[in-house]
Amino acid sequence: MIEEDGEEIRSFHACRRPDCTRVFRDALGYLDRIEGEFDESRASLQRCPLCDSVLFLAEVDHARKLETWDCPQSACPFSAENASPSAR
Repeated sequence: MIEEDGEEIRSFHACRRPDCTRVFRDALGYLDRIEGEFDESRASLQRCPLCDSVLFLAEVDHARKLETWDCPQSACPFSAENASPSAR
């Protein structure tokens, strides 16, 4: 998780790979951060059907080509498996 200084504090989760530009922001879902700026042109957002929170990608099973998406709310039990883009 990275925090930025500025007029507003923006927190986001970033991939550990140095060449990856994908980040996750709690309110916006997945988008790219390039040269210190957020690029929402390829933003991806999924909402929990139970509580409307923004889901996060919890796991990728490359062998089965499945993604597991979870709700971040501790009181919400929602979790779903979807076909990964490589399986489509």
